Amino acid sequence: MTRQTTVKALLPMLVLAFAAANLPEPVRSFREVVRSKDIKTYSKAALALRRWMIENDPHCPIYHFTGPESWINDPNGVIYHKGKYHLFYQFDPQLPDGRGGYTRSKRTWGHAASDDLVHWVDWPVAIWPDSPHDRGGVYSGNMAIDDDGIPTALYTGNVAGHRECYGMQARSRDGFLTWEKKMVMDKRPIPESPVHWDAQIWKDGDTWFQLIGGCKAGKGAAQLWSSPDLDNWKYEKAICSGLLGPYWELPYLVPLDEKYVLFVGHGNPCWIGTYDKKTMTFTPDRREPQWVDKGTYYSFNLHMTDDKGPDNARRQLMHGWVTGPPSPTKTVPYWQGAHSIPRVIRLEGDRLHQNPVPEIEVLRGKHYTFDDLTKADVLKDVRGDALEIIATFEPSDAKTAGLKLRVDRNGKAGATVLYHVAENTFSINGRQQPAHVQLGGLVTMRVFLDRSIVEAYVNGNAQTARIFPPADAIGLEVVTDAGKAKLTSLDVWEMKSMWEHQ
Repeated sequence: MTRQTTVKALLPMLVLAFAAANLPEPVRSFREVVRSKDIKTYSKAALALRRWMIENDPHCPIYHFTGPESWINDPNGVIYHKGKYHLFYQFDPQLPDGRGGYTRSKRTWGHAASDDLVHWVDWPVAIWPDSPHDRGGVYSGNMAIDDDGIPTALYTGNVAGHRECYGMQARSRDGFLTWEKKMVMDKRPIPESPVHWDAQIWKDGDTWFQLIGGCKAGKGAAQLWSSPDLDNWKYEKAICSGLLGPYWELPYLVPLDEKYVLFVGHGNPCWIGTYDKKTMTFTPDRREPQWVDKGTYYSFNLHMTDDKGPDNARRQLMHGWVTGPPSPTKTVPYWQGAHSIPRVIRLEGDRLHQNPVPEIEVLRGKHYTFDDLTKADVLKDVRGDALEIIATFEPSDAKTAGLKLRVDRNGKAGATVLYHVAENTFSINGRQQPAHVQLGGLVTMRVFLDRSIVEAYVNGNAQTARIFPPADAIGLEVVTDAGKAKLTSLDVWEMKSMWEHQ
């Protein structure tokens, strides 16, 4: 090999090495410790990177959970245990590529912990794809505390998607830090449905159950398995199938009040109905589904409960993946994906009701409230890219009423949140879903703006959106359909960063 050929061959590696050496210090420091199992070391580096990303990318949210960098998706293994909330999530860390640069790893379970569902501390990456049965990625699953009090995860070990995957178990004997894994499921429930895909876990009497995604006769199905010990699994049956779509991900059977609600990940539908434990059959009250969130929202996880409801009652919590494209900011490392504000879910009559956890109010900062709402420029002094807004309208004979967010100097909005009177729906940027507002009644919108994320709540219904407006588009405007709708109350709070006080 000539010297010229040698230099030519080494040039790509030299470029990568130069690029890695010139990474901003918070990025480089985090990547150097990404495999660390020391909580203090990992969390310190992750926090420094998060603060740097917020400072340098105007699209990086400040009070919605994201990864420190790179790709994240499904919330996994969410559990409340001994006063602490644990959030595991699909995460692709950046690892050394052996040539002086970095590359995205295959999927892992990232990990964060919290005392209040708002302020999170990054813990070391929990589960890596390092066995023959999950070498293609550590995919979605959930967490339970076994009969001996040991945290136990059940997740999909990916090798080749539906063609080859396994039911994996991982136990932690040191308080959610390190994990001993093994394969526990390798037989398909029926020929056309994968061995394992997502997992809801619960115990009834002496028996553990696991509900996983799949199909039956070409239609979406929720497959039920049982076990005496979380190690040995027996296939029972599909508790429900054929309601919608050819394949179901993320099935959750959740008891609420005296009913059961079946959620599945095929466009975020859910059905209220009954569940017969003897026949292991879910029967919907109505075949037509309700929709959890018709926006940029998917991979909900309803596994977490706590005792923070009224009078210390059980509270059912839902985490979700806020989807959307990667940040367009080229001066920071690639990142994509976030999580919604955790939601409290309940039934109100024959309808699912969602609201953000009240704990989020701890991040409220400067407060604006308005007495005279007839002024055309009522919001001229309210500007920001991280706000909470509660606005109540009297629709009157208007067609629409709502808010414009992230408005630039030319009046162009990054997002428009509207209530549509005739349709009794609400929307973000035109994507409508039912609002169930009493006809002729007041309409209250609660809107969370977090830079590139918008979450809107109307009468217990929720919708999420991603936006990427210019950094200086920070105006806020009221939309009242040529003045026909009346704004009756308005409160706005500037929101603080969830990462400030650590």
